[in-house]
Amino acid sequence: MGETGYFDIVEGQTLPAGMLQYIRLVALSGSDAFLLESIFRNAIWGHLELPVSRSNEELICRVVRDACKSALSGFTTTIEEDEKLLEEGKLDLRMEMAVKIRMGEKKVLQQIDQIFKDRELELDVLEYYQERRLKDLGLVGEQGEIIFWE
Repeated sequence: MGETGYFDIVEGQTLPAGMLQYIRLVALSGSDAFLLESIFRNAIWGHLELPVSRSNEELICRVVRDACKSALSGFTTTIEEDEKLLEEGKLDLRMEMAVKIRMGEKKVLQQIDQIFKDRELELDVLEYYQERRLKDLGLVGEQGEIIFWE
């Protein structure tokens, strides 16, 4: 994948494969950036299939939602106004197609915004890389309790 990721998002379908991984990679910062160390380079994509950290997930949710809101604010009509234009039936074929495309874009933007809004509500229950790694090493129990070795 190049520096810029392109993903086709279809109304009513889940996010495209690899999109969350790509966004997580772009948003890596602070202490999460250790995943970019040379020892992880061959495995980074696999690590990004699951949440890296709460701060990374919060950032991607905020950035994606802000981008959706910004894009939606750029339209001069609402979905309801577009639907009304279509119902009136006074548009020529090209204008009708343009309104349908515009309406579809708005619906997809609203869908993406909702996906990431819902994801924000799950942040407290997601398991992040550090927790998964500690469990793999046997240092944390299934309930999240720290295991002390004596």
